Amino acid sequence: MVTNIVTKWRTEKGVSKAHLARRVGVCRAYMTRLEKGDLQPSGDVMFRIAGYFKCRVEDVFQRAPKGGKP
Repeated sequence: MVTNIVTKWRTEKGVSKAHLARRVGVCRAYMTRLEKGDLQPSGDVMFRIAGYFKCRVEDVFQRAPKGGKP
């Protein structure tokens, strides 16, 4: 399992969920589920999101502690 701080990055940069979704090639509903932690992104999507923010994948996505969501 992977956790993420996409919402934090997105709001700090002033980017809408719809805009980020379009830029990384997913739908807005996917982005909503990703931010809520309801789905696990593919490696490709993680790299595209990190690339959009010009950071490392590890800056946005972390391995969840054993037992699920933190």
